[in-house]
Amino acid sequence: MIFQYQALDRTGKTVSDYIDAPSEASARQKVRGQGLYLVKLVKQEVATAPEAPGGKTSFRALAEKIAATLSLRFGTKQLGLFSRQLATLLKAGLPLPVAITDIVDQIDNKQFRNIIADIKEKIEQGSSFSNALAQHKAIFPDMYISMVRVGESLGSLDHVIARLADLEEKQNILTSKIRSAMYYPAFMLLFAMAVTAFLMTSVIPTIAGMFEEQDQALPLVTKLIIGLSTFMAHYWYIPLALVMALIYAFHRYKQTPAGRRKVDEIKLTIPLISNLYRRLIVFRFTQNLGVLLSNKVDLIKSFEIVKKIVGNVIIEEKIEEAAKKIREGASVSNSLSKSEFLPKLVLGMISAGEASDNLDTMLANIGNVYETELDLTVTSLTSLIEPIIIIVMGLVIALIVMSVILPITQMNLLLQ
Repeated sequence: MIFQYQALDRTGKTVSDYIDAPSEASARQKVRGQGLYLVKLVKQEVATAPEAPGGKTSFRALAEKIAATLSLRFGTKQLGLFSRQLATLLKAGLPLPVAITDIVDQIDNKQFRNIIADIKEKIEQGSSFSNALAQHKAIFPDMYISMVRVGESLGSLDHVIARLADLEEKQNILTSKIRSAMYYPAFMLLFAMAVTAFLMTSVIPTIAGMFEEQDQALPLVTKLIIGLSTFMAHYWYIPLALVMALIYAFHRYKQTPAGRRKVDEIKLTIPLISNLYRRLIVFRFTQNLGVLLSNKVDLIKSFEIVKKIVGNVIIEEKIEEAAKKIREGASVSNSLSKSEFLPKLVLGMISAGEASDNLDTMLANIGNVYETELDLTVTSLTSLIEPIIIIVMGLVIALIVMSVILPITQMNLLLQ
């Protein structure tokens, strides 16, 4: 749920912004956690699909809603391209409304095009670019909006947009590499499951009929495989329904605060995956914090923005604790030293960056190093997962083949 709030900071200045939270109580807690005194909190209404007679949502309306959501998610991938085009046009000297008008006609995705058109309209009505972006936080994150706001105040919007384009493109490329590396192992796993299902539902029942005609005592492993095959052939919908129910239950549980926290804990500890996941967090933290600081965003504000980007509740809390220590006067490296998500080498580099007054440059360098390490980790992980899947697949098929061969061998021995 999205809430709009008005609050007072420690200097008495009025602050107005939007916040995403699962409940009103959680939203209030998040606002107070930023050191603000809450004055007003209003839940933002979200448009829903029209209801059919009887109060139930029609299938068509639901399908349209899902399609719009998927389209909007796809539109977020165009953020890097939009930023690059906008930076190029601004550097060429075009006014912001004219530049956005030129870009709108080139956007293929309907949902994303409508959002950019709405932003253009608000700018023409007198709104600032950053305030117009803030009306579409599902596409433009807090970091993007904050940097645009800084660029507007410093008169360097073209430079800021170019930096954002670099960052978006780099993160999109990295995400694509990780997903692409996982496609082949996923395909192998699905293929193995399909082969196993075919053997269990087509081959085994035929062979089981042959054994029944011989009225032969079967080995235990053969009985188990035939029993499992019979169950899958006649009651396949039961395990399918169970799997779907478990997926649905897990999805609902993951949306609760306790569920999200537990899932994030598992991500940090699960074998094989945790190493990649932790490095991805370090990359996101250092790259985004470096970009924010290089564009003159306040250090505390930068921490508040970055903690929402790392994508893990546990790490988010550690970053918040570090920000609190910085407010109390501690250095960045000392504040992060007990966070446990940054390696000692990274903390040492951050300390050196502080000492030389080049923290933003050092953070960018750390991000570049971890980008390379992520590439190597993805490659290593893929090369490790593939043989594991092959071995498991081989063992399952070997078990099925053995359950068929054993009774045949016994039959041959009896006939001799």
